[in-house]
Amino acid sequence: MVTFRATSLLAAVFLFIVSVHAKEALRSPDGNIRVAIELPTTSHDLPTWSLSFHGNALFTNCDLSLQIAGDGDWFRNAHLISKHIEKHDETIPVLFGKSSSARNQYRELRLNFIGASGQKIDAVFRCYNDAVAFRYEAPQQGAHGRIVIADEATSFGVAGNPTAYIQLLKNFRTSHEHLVTTTRYDNIKRGALLDMPLTLSWDDGVTASITEAALRHYAGMSLSKTNSALRCQLSPWPDGTKVKTTLPMRSPWRVVLVGKRPGDLLESNTIYCLNDPPAIGDTSWIHPGKMTWTWWNGYLYDDHRTQPILSMEMQKRYIDFCAANGILYHDVVCDEHDKPWYSQSSTNLLPSPDADVTRVRADLDLPAIRAYAESKGVRLWTWVWQSTLRGKVEPAFAAFEKMGWSGMMVDFFDRDDQETVEFAEEILRAAARHHVLIHLHGIYKITGWQRTYPNLMNHEGARNLEYLKFGDSCPPEHTLLMVFTRLVAGPMDYHLGGFRSVPRSQFKPHMIAPNVLGTRCHHLALYVCTDNPNPTVADYPSAYIGQPGFDFLKSVPTYWDETHVLDARIGELLVTARRKGNAWYIGGIGAKAAHAIDVPLSFLAKGKYTMRLWKDSSNVAENPNLLETETQNVRSTDRLRVTVAVDGGFVAEITPASNSN
Repeated sequence: MVTFRATSLLAAVFLFIVSVHAKEALRSPDGNIRVAIELPTTSHDLPTWSLSFHGNALFTNCDLSLQIAGDGDWFRNAHLISKHIEKHDETIPVLFGKSSSARNQYRELRLNFIGASGQKIDAVFRCYNDAVAFRYEAPQQGAHGRIVIADEATSFGVAGNPTAYIQLLKNFRTSHEHLVTTTRYDNIKRGALLDMPLTLSWDDGVTASITEAALRHYAGMSLSKTNSALRCQLSPWPDGTKVKTTLPMRSPWRVVLVGKRPGDLLESNTIYCLNDPPAIGDTSWIHPGKMTWTWWNGYLYDDHRTQPILSMEMQKRYIDFCAANGILYHDVVCDEHDKPWYSQSSTNLLPSPDADVTRVRADLDLPAIRAYAESKGVRLWTWVWQSTLRGKVEPAFAAFEKMGWSGMMVDFFDRDDQETVEFAEEILRAAARHHVLIHLHGIYKITGWQRTYPNLMNHEGARNLEYLKFGDSCPPEHTLLMVFTRLVAGPMDYHLGGFRSVPRSQFKPHMIAPNVLGTRCHHLALYVCTDNPNPTVADYPSAYIGQPGFDFLKSVPTYWDETHVLDARIGELLVTARRKGNAWYIGGIGAKAAHAIDVPLSFLAKGKYTMRLWKDSSNVAENPNLLETETQNVRSTDRLRVTVAVDGGFVAEITPASNSN
């Protein structure tokens, strides 16, 4: 624990602080966002900040706070001794994201504080054109350089009474797979634990989302409602402390994304930019792509079981299906009883004490399956329970590389305390050393790690379409709430690819061959409307072969060069256009009501294009799997007009015409 003692020299320094103003301010490069910082005026005060957008207050009287065990809050009665302002503007590459590059442009204000006991603490603000981000930094100081963060009372004082889209948490032990509740801000229950991102929408359409970026060596953050604000809640260690760290220390970025409309939040790359550049060197071995996911469909190839899923015959049939349809990855996970691929005495998913992920179960001929997959240009993906990696991350991933696994889903973290956050990063580092891609499941929201660790293909942290195996809690309106909350943080694994749509009145949950809600076109459009460089094709193969829309699913890319949100209404509608090379893809998803889509194609360059459109059939109410296709010539001066059915959708592929002049 660092201890500090004020000295007479320090007191003299305090007396000579005469040039520091009581207020500091920072504007975004375009001038539309302004953050103002108020400095303490009494010994009981904390520094506060406020945020305005186009001159209108969105957040006011928000506390800066870092409570250190044995020392109290380092910002209480702290004095500002210096400040530094700088401008930054660069274009950075984005690997496997919503665009191929991002403009990392911001203005930064660094405020250097010193406390009454001599402790040094900085508050660093960055103002982007679409966000305000701030974090705390403590330099090396004191005899030992180690501190324990007891709490962080950082707060967000919401102005007005916007509509709030919240996910309620029962406690800190959670998979972060929750329903979204829509309510007015004033109606949020005091003391309720709230997940992030938490999205707020004012009556004039201005929308903001609170989340965090670059969560490393720190506890994950949620929020709770107090009488005056949303207050930071850090996930605790078992002993109740929040963060144990050495100096120098940097907290994660606390981020408020802001836009004039909800779609602006989905176009933002700011969270990505707030993370450190790649830490793994060569990335040429990383190849995103679609993957099968046999657990979701109940370990089938057809609509009934004919062979054990882990048999060589069934694995060859799946691999042949992948090879014939451009699906890069095939998953080899469990047998029909959910017993994993690795050695353990337990007969289901639950790991037994003897679970050994460095050994393949005796009845699985993995070398033969791997050899066949390689002969077909298909790579293998699998799954592991996170607890089986604890204490042996490096030897496990060394074994995974030898076994030939190209990707690994690591599941059931169910926490976001500091220990779990550091464990997840240890997994990513080891996986990168051994050229293994990673999905993190049963875990908190993504915070931009995919920039630092490009082998991170995805986070879950969302109640997704796997829940349709258990009930009807993931209807289209839930998806259209998730895309404006959880998806704001970054890529979201949503278990895409269900091809057995049924009307709501006919829906029944099935663990084997599950049905989905929403039309066939709705589910096709999820491949465009959600960010996911490594999405599933989760249904069984015979559900796809010869089916309408499978041609689109086969051709749609999984990461992009450019993204534009054309229409966005939280809980109701999302229309997104994305470019890959010289081709554009548009996806639209709707919920509850039918929607008449009328959007400009002005994002196209000059010239002639051919547009192929997949849209809901006129008979889709009786059979949601029906769709119609049409082809037309378009230019950038044209508009796309299409009707989206109730719980429906559409997709379009636009490519340059052979004579595009």
